[in-house]
Amino acid sequence: MVRFCKIASAFVLAVVVLSSCATVSQKGRPYYDFQAMGEENVIVVTIDASKEQELVQAAFSDLEEFARRSRRVSLALKPTSDAYPLEADAISAYGVVEGDYPKFLINTGMMYAKELERKGNSDGLTWFSQKSGPVSLYTPKNDKLLFTNGSYEESYSRFAAKNRLIDDQTAMQMAQSSIAVYSLHPETFFDLGLGLPDTVIKQAKSMLLLINADDAGSYTLDAYITMDTAKLASTLSQMVRTAYIARLKREKIPYKIADLMKMFLIEDDRVTIKHMELGEEQMEALRHSLTGML
Repeated sequence: MVRFCKIASAFVLAVVVLSSCATVSQKGRPYYDFQAMGEENVIVVTIDASKEQELVQAAFSDLEEFARRSRRVSLALKPTSDAYPLEADAISAYGVVEGDYPKFLINTGMMYAKELERKGNSDGLTWFSQKSGPVSLYTPKNDKLLFTNGSYEESYSRFAAKNRLIDDQTAMQMAQSSIAVYSLHPETFFDLGLGLPDTVIKQAKSMLLLINADDAGSYTLDAYITMDTAKLASTLSQMVRTAYIARLKREKIPYKIADLMKMFLIEDDRVTIKHMELGEEQMEALRHSLTGML
């Protein structure tokens, strides 16, 4: 996918002059835009920008003010190839950036961007597209920027429908995490830094990865992976546990078997990993994958 931040410079001037904009909190049952992204063989990524400013700044490297005003970045990544690991150029994607982005100022800025042209359909839907590239984008409402490297009309339809393809409980867990990744019946995946082979990915019914940082800057992973069979779940658990122990030994980090037994749990076809510390090498691989998607 062509990186969104490379074409976002077209309206950076509008972003820089943004005035403060207060968001009105919604009452009742909460809804998150990434809930509509949970179709089969789609990798859903959502990042809490307030917790992961460094990651978001790296993704929007030329747009410091735009990144600073972001609150959440959510992506729906649809592989166009089953090659593993998934590369950025083999993805059909759309995303939503939530932040302090007044609709009028952002869209006005794009009107004067020479790299973009305004488009619309008979239903009155409007958006901007690259003149010589695949990316289309628009701010359909205050505080939300929608972008895609595919059909803007299809992406907007999914965005506007607000279908809860990801259930509310799972969505809440994702929203409370620094970085969350979800996929239903994945066929491939980007590099997670966990050393999982493609055979494991292809035999997963669902994957939910919740990544959080503590006050010291160390990251931990909570994962819930449902496999096709209980035997496959056992194999996955053993594979991840073996790799984790190998890393601890390599880095000369002490561990207790009793703690590992609490960390890796199996219930039928479901593997649960609780508070597994991620090494810097693993986090670097994950950051590299995520920034590449933008």
